[in-house]
Amino acid sequence: MGHVLAAREYKLLLKSSEFQASPTLQTANEFWKSRIESVVALIANDPEPFDEAVYRVIRFWDTSDCVLSRNDLILRTREEVDENFVSTGKSEITLKLRMPDQFVVASTSLAANGNGIETKFEEDIGPLEIAGSRAGEKTQVIVPVKRSTRNRFSLSTTIKINSQQRLTRLGEVLEVFPGAKDFVPNQTLGASLNSGPISYEYAFKKGKAEFANNIDGKFTLSLWCFRSPSGAPDVAELSYTCKTQNGGVPGKAAREAYDLFIELQHRLGDIIDPENTSKTALALPKECGS
Repeated sequence: MGHVLAAREYKLLLKSSEFQASPTLQTANEFWKSRIESVVALIANDPEPFDEAVYRVIRFWDTSDCVLSRNDLILRTREEVDENFVSTGKSEITLKLRMPDQFVVASTSLAANGNGIETKFEEDIGPLEIAGSRAGEKTQVIVPVKRSTRNRFSLSTTIKINSQQRLTRLGEVLEVFPGAKDFVPNQTLGASLNSGPISYEYAFKKGKAEFANNIDGKFTLSLWCFRSPSGAPDVAELSYTCKTQNGGVPGKAAREAYDLFIELQHRLGDIIDPENTSKTALALPKECGS
């Protein structure tokens, strides 16, 4: 089948208005204690708070006619920074193919393996919901009465780059990631790349809980600020990742991870984002994020 599934990541988009305090490990763990820990403890063992803060500057790119987004591809650059958002000189560029068909994604190769190139095949799991609205009204997220999941598969290939490097045209992207040519029309190769808003990311990591069969859930709270690193967050997401065992997850562990995601949707219903379904869509160039 190609790539072996490495992990399953459960993602829940939250109202950014709930995180108006300055993002710190302390405020992240106050949120963990007040809203998350007791829910996790209903299903999983030994919940532990966040234990690490990571700071990055992220940008998403596409053409003016959104050729990447329209063909299930996401292009991202990410720069490592210190807690004051001063660059460390380390950057990376990632191209991700994400779509519902597991076998198409698993059989794809975006770039050949080599030094400084990392490829991951994962399952992205979000709430079952769609964005819909009536004419003249704001977008609303529509959810079923019975909460469930929307599952997609992603293949991401990441290449380390110099922090000053930048790809300016779609054709340059396809030189770096030649496997993407199968998804992109040839006539668009000369198109220029545009950036969405600069995202200053605070990622609070290493929250933890244990499911059955020695499957750990690793929790992250991600906050993105668009205007400046000191501004109020514009995007908030709680996620947890479960690594697979040789591409699979034992049934009991999978059920517990699923039950927790459903329980979180119910218990956090008052702070789930009612207008958006994806944090990536919020950070793409404006015309490509809908």
